[in-house]
Amino acid sequence: MSKIASEYLDLIARRYSCRRFRDEQITDDELAMLLEAARLSPSARNYQPTRLCVVQDAEGLAKIDRCTACRYGAPTVIIAAYDERCSSHPVPPKGPETCDFGDIDTTIALTNMDNAATSLGLAACWVGAFDHDMARELLGVPEHYRLVDLLMVGYPDMDPSPKHVERRSLDEMVARETF
Repeated sequence: MSKIASEYLDLIARRYSCRRFRDEQITDDELAMLLEAARLSPSARNYQPTRLCVVQDAEGLAKIDRCTACRYGAPTVIIAAYDERCSSHPVPPKGPETCDFGDIDTTIALTNMDNAATSLGLAACWVGAFDHDMARELLGVPEHYRLVDLLMVGYPDMDPSPKHVERRSLDEMVARETF
């Protein structure tokens, strides 16, 4: 295995969902790296429907706190959504591929930001447990945007739990040729 591949797998293994952050804002350069990781993410048909909103000031974070109990003290919250008007849909719709690929595209961007955070010594936590309607109202999310997740980001104030390293074996997870 190449050194780069080994380092990448190590990065993925180190990443965990942080649920306690230090009260210290990430730098502008760190934020720029996270956003660039999202910008470079692939999307279906390269339509790039993902839209991100960075929340860092006290007023905005108070609004986030009204929408979820799961901010965990993160000083930066990235709201991830996508524009339903420009996300990829199969044309013509056929079979099971009638979905809107914006969810997948935005999830890829979130994954890349999460991994970039780990590479910078930051931590992150995806939060799907939030009041979407309230977030839409308080943060001015237009109707044609579908909210996907919130990404809490900051400097960790905890170590990963021992449970973090528990993973099923490949034999339990992977089948070959047929399920």
